[in-house]
Amino acid sequence: MTGLGHLDAVTRQRISGWAWNPDRPDAPETILVTVDDEVIARVLANRYRVDLEQAGIGNGRFSFDLLPGQGCITPLLRTVIAVRRERDGTHLLGSPITIEPAAAFNAEVKQSIATLLLAAASNRDIEQRLAFLAQQTDALLALRADHDSGRHAREARKRLDLTRPTADTAPPDMPRRALVVDETVPVVKRDAGSNAILSHMQSLQRAGYEVSFAPADGNDDATAALKNAGIRCCSRPWYGSVEDVLVRQRGTFDLVYLHRAGVAANYAALVRHLQPTARLVYSVADLHFLRLARQAVIEDRPELKRRSRSLQRIEFMAAWYADAVVTHSQAEAALLARLIPAEKLHVVPWVVLPRPTSVPFKQRRGVAFIGNYAHKPNVDAARWLIEEIVPALARLGSDLPCLLVGSSLPASLRDLAQGQVEIVGQVEDLSEVFGRVRVTVAPLSYGAGIKGKVLDSLAGGVPCVCTPIAAEGLDLPPVLRSLVASSAADIAARIIALHDDEVLNRTCSTAGLEYMAEFASEQAVDTRLHRAIGHAAR
Repeated sequence: MTGLGHLDAVTRQRISGWAWNPDRPDAPETILVTVDDEVIARVLANRYRVDLEQAGIGNGRFSFDLLPGQGCITPLLRTVIAVRRERDGTHLLGSPITIEPAAAFNAEVKQSIATLLLAAASNRDIEQRLAFLAQQTDALLALRADHDSGRHAREARKRLDLTRPTADTAPPDMPRRALVVDETVPVVKRDAGSNAILSHMQSLQRAGYEVSFAPADGNDDATAALKNAGIRCCSRPWYGSVEDVLVRQRGTFDLVYLHRAGVAANYAALVRHLQPTARLVYSVADLHFLRLARQAVIEDRPELKRRSRSLQRIEFMAAWYADAVVTHSQAEAALLARLIPAEKLHVVPWVVLPRPTSVPFKQRRGVAFIGNYAHKPNVDAARWLIEEIVPALARLGSDLPCLLVGSSLPASLRDLAQGQVEIVGQVEDLSEVFGRVRVTVAPLSYGAGIKGKVLDSLAGGVPCVCTPIAAEGLDLPPVLRSLVASSAADIAARIIALHDDEVLNRTCSTAGLEYMAEFASEQAVDTRLHRAIGHAAR
């Protein structure tokens, strides 16, 4: 009699069963386990199982339970496992068993791959494995980029467009795709540039575009908010650079929107080469050369003047290269129109919704200056406010508190602040500030573009006293233009008038809210931006 036995369980982690030779009822069988005809184990079937004894299989000590070594049975390949008696080579009942390759990239597969990779015994082995990993990583990144861009569906659509006999056989339209590039990931409420680019990306979405964003600095720390807004973020670890995005998603964007001069200068030519059918939009943000030229005059620095002329060439070249140029400022559009075809130019603000403060006039007191102090014009303005405007207020008999609001306030300004000046710093919501003060002030001596601090104040229902630079580019109604002043004494006088005269304050507040509802509404931004991108309903 050959013997009795059974293969009970076979996995990559465990092989178990029993074997018994009735001709030698007390002697354990020796079992050979093979994987694809290669012996991996020789075991004795001598473990006790109560069910075997109860079934009359001798004394029940005829089972085996094998745990193959790590990596012994790879989940990556189709494997045949056989269990035989050593004495005669006969299979146990149930043997052999075929295990198919793992279909999922699970923990078992990961561990198997890791074991194989780390089994490198020499530098040559290590280099071979690294080269293999680099090739596979590149292939996977390319596959991911194809999924991101919908490349295969787009190519199929193009082929169908060329072959279908009538429009009736056309598939549903595929959404157009836009790539937006800025220096870094925008952060809500951090600065006007962030608010502008976020607003324009949302407008592109309303125009029917799938929007992807790529930061030139590769930083992905603040991408969660973009993802929550339905904006795909092309950043590490999936893309190493803007160039990587353009290469891996070659020819799949319908629109590329480059924000700021440096970004346009660095990537416009590459966009033309790698995205040849995309409409190229250059968003000025503000004219850097203009801001620098004005700073050069204020600070009497000839080297800044030379730098501004170099920047001017870069900015005008970027404008010439683009299909459309977006600026927020009417004044800058007029300046660009001297050298750029007028049909390219589009004045597009960003959405700033009116949110007038609900705190009554009599419960508010003081004036605030709001700005991001990483921006040099704001530091200069705050210094002028502390050193000249606040003393001018005092000479007029006013002891109004003056709040400095915003991030990145330098120590030099903190050291200057005293008396009426209160350091507030960054706030989560500007409504906190507008609920405290009756007036804001924007005493900028130089700068460019339209000023987010002015728009935010008007939208908050708080009138803003401005210098001509701060009001530049805004077509303000007469009552708000009357708040524009150049000298410290005139600015102080207007602040006191607005602060003490409730009727005047309310009149200016209403005018500001009406202006913002018309100038920076969602509809106004969409109308202007969609014209710039050449959008037409499909």
